[in-house]
Amino acid sequence: MPVLPALHYNLIAVAAGLLAGLLQGALTLPAGGGLLLAYIAPLPLFLAGLGLGLRGALIAAAVSGALSMLFAGLPYAGTQALVYSLPVIILCRQALLSRGDGAGKVYWYPPGHMLLWLSGMAIAGVLAVLVLTTLFDDGLMAYLNGIITPIAAQLPLPEQQELLMSMVDYVPGVFAVSWTLGLIFNGILAQGLLVRFGYNVAPSPNLADIRLPALWIGVLLAALFLSSTAGLIGVLGKTLAAIAIVPYFLLGLGVVHAYFRAWKARFAALILLILFYLLMPFFWPLLVMVTGLGLLNALLRLRGGGISNNTGSAGDSGGNADKEE
Repeated sequence: MPVLPALHYNLIAVAAGLLAGLLQGALTLPAGGGLLLAYIAPLPLFLAGLGLGLRGALIAAAVSGALSMLFAGLPYAGTQALVYSLPVIILCRQALLSRGDGAGKVYWYPPGHMLLWLSGMAIAGVLAVLVLTTLFDDGLMAYLNGIITPIAAQLPLPEQQELLMSMVDYVPGVFAVSWTLGLIFNGILAQGLLVRFGYNVAPSPNLADIRLPALWIGVLLAALFLSSTAGLIGVLGKTLAAIAIVPYFLLGLGVVHAYFRAWKARFAALILLILFYLLMPFFWPLLVMVTGLGLLNALLRLRGGGISNNTGSAGDSGGNADKEE
C-alpha cells in the first residue's frame, strides 16, 4: 500500500470516524432507512483498520464514539462502542498479524481463527445480555417476551400472534447471527474496496481455504443438544447453535465461489452467482445446503481432503504487519 504522510494518515482516520459516527447516528432517525444506514456503520471503521492499521482504527473509533455521544448521549455511544467499534478493532488487529518464514514468504493470520474470534465475541455478548437482564430485569425470557408481545399484539389474527410468540426462543440467535453476518459483510466489503484501489495491508483470503478446528464441531453438537431442552437452557442452546453454524455457512459460500471461479464463461458465472445471492434469503433450503456443504468440507479437511483454492495467503499468526505512516 502507498506510504501516507502523518497528516494525511490522521485526516483519513478522522474522516472515517466521522462517517461511521454519522451512520451510527442514523439509527436514531425515525425513518426506516436509518436502520440500513446503521447496518453499514462498521464499514468506515474497517476501512480505517484494514487500510491504515490498528492506530487508524483506534482514531476512527474514538471520533465515531464522540460523534455518537453528541447524537444520542453517553449510553448510546457506549453501546455502539461495545457492539461495533471494539469488535472491529479486535478483528482488524488480528487480520494484520503475520509472520515470515525467513525465506521471504509471509503467513497471515488464519481466516478461520478470525471467524472463531467473531463467534466468541457474539457468545460473550449473549452472556452479557443474560447477566444484565438477570441483574436489572426479570431475566432473559421476560425481557424477550417484553420485546415480542407488543409486536405480536399488532398482528390482526390470533394465529399470527401465537406463531410470533412461539418464535421468542429464536430471537437472541437471530440478533447474534445478524450482528455476526453484518460485521463479516462490512469487513469483506472494506477489504474488497481497499484491494481495488491498492490500499490494503493484508491480502484477501479465500473463503474456501477456511480451516476450523475439530473442537468447533463439538461446540456445534453440544449446542444442538442443549437446544432440544426447554426453558432458558434451550434458548441459550439455540442461540449458541446459530452462532456456531455461521463459520460453516461462510465456508460453504467459499466452496460455491470456488466452483463458479473455475468456470471459463466468467460472465455467465457472475450472473449465476448474483442470482444465487438474490435467491438465497428467500429460499431457506438453499441456506441449509450451503451450510451443509461447508460442514462437509470442514469434515473432509480434518481427514486431509476438502475443496481448496489455496493462494498461500493464510497461515499462522506472528508479528504485526500494521502500516501506519
